[in-house]
Amino acid sequence: MWTITCPSWRAGPDVTGTLLVGDLGGTNCRFGLVAPGSDRIDDMRSLPNGSAADFIALARGYLDGRKVDRLTLAIAAPAEGERIVLTNRDWVIDRAEIVAALGLSDLRIVNDFEALGHALARPEALDSVAVKPGTPAPQGTRIILGAGTGFNCSARLANGSVVVCEAGHTTFAPLTELDQRLQAAMTAKYTRCSVERLLSGSGLREIHALITGARADQIDGERVIAQGLADSDIAARATCETFARLLGQLAGDLALLFQATGGVWLSGGPTRALRPLLEPADGPFQRAFAAKGRMRPVMNRLPVHLVTSDQAAIAGCLSLSNS
Repeated sequence: MWTITCPSWRAGPDVTGTLLVGDLGGTNCRFGLVAPGSDRIDDMRSLPNGSAADFIALARGYLDGRKVDRLTLAIAAPAEGERIVLTNRDWVIDRAEIVAALGLSDLRIVNDFEALGHALARPEALDSVAVKPGTPAPQGTRIILGAGTGFNCSARLANGSVVVCEAGHTTFAPLTELDQRLQAAMTAKYTRCSVERLLSGSGLREIHALITGARADQIDGERVIAQGLADSDIAARATCETFARLLGQLAGDLALLFQATGGVWLSGGPTRALRPLLEPADGPFQRAFAAKGRMRPVMNRLPVHLVTSDQAAIAGCLSLSNS
């Protein structure tokens, strides 16, 4: 079992009762603890989901005998109902079972992008870097989108409310001949080509499979990115540039849909890994982001930031717990 340990996160007013915050994705779960009366998250760690049979076992392993009173959990699925089936992992999140197993007095479960949206209340506190300069409106809508195990987006509006969507399950819009081939291949394989089928870790492998003729399940995505960024493999470079272009295209579409004058934040492991393709003004990401016809001047003004750690969602969980 491996962990990622990160610095403490300071936020918001005091809370009462020991609070466990968690961000349960398709691959890993990030945990942190907030002591009674504290205003920060301590002992932030990331545990691989594959190291435990279910969420309760994973949480118990993290707690290692420590007791908590409350849990605010962000999950990569619609957070509705008493029993929730994760979208990208064969786990069921049963509210009653979690409360009983962990001895909780309060349990709050939200979609992970709702938590990320609340984290945008204090974007200056996020671990992020600007990959595209711009002029944000101080009170403008901010959006965050993520290509990781899956894909999604949320927006924080000027009044502080957060809007969560299911952007990953919208229909992919092809522009190039390669896009059309990708759409046809995904439709043949899954009956429909959604955004998430291409803009995710598995999507990057699907893109590389179509370019090379290899089987997607035999492709190492991390190796493809490493080879592509090193220019040591032509097909890998084409895969990385295609992924960055599609990400820029969709990020621009979502920025227009939400009128994200406050800025755009990108998250997700594959996205972070492709940072060298996001930063150049003439690179595939920024060209696609700005290529919106008459709206190009608007797109040129929008700043884009890259979230450089996986801890933003649990910071949003603390913000939610304090609200």
